[in-house]
Amino acid sequence: MAAKPEKDREKILEVEVKRRRVKQGGGYEPFWKVKPLAVAIVDEDTEFRCKDCGGALKVFKSTKAGVPVSHAEHKSAADSEFCSSGLAFKKATDGREPRPSENPVQ
Repeated sequence: MAAKPEKDREKILEVEVKRRRVKQGGGYEPFWKVKPLAVAIVDEDTEFRCKDCGGALKVFKSTKAGVPVSHAEHKSAADSEFCSSGLAFKKATDGREPRPSENPVQ
């Protein structure tokens, strides 16, 4: 029996993760750091966003051999349509320009 073809899906492999750093005057401040998703999962990071548009992502973790690699997809279809990493943006033929998410993750 032939393998079933995989449905076209976004496969975002590099994301931004939320980190904290020490502020000059004391205390901490948040910042976003770009990391490969596989590394972020191993590091047990919990807050992710798209590195290109800042939009929310849904993370798919792969733990089994033979299963597609861990990846992320945009939660919002609108983000996918106007993000340079989005599948809908890449498939579009109307000459659209990429733009930041309308609801970026803070």
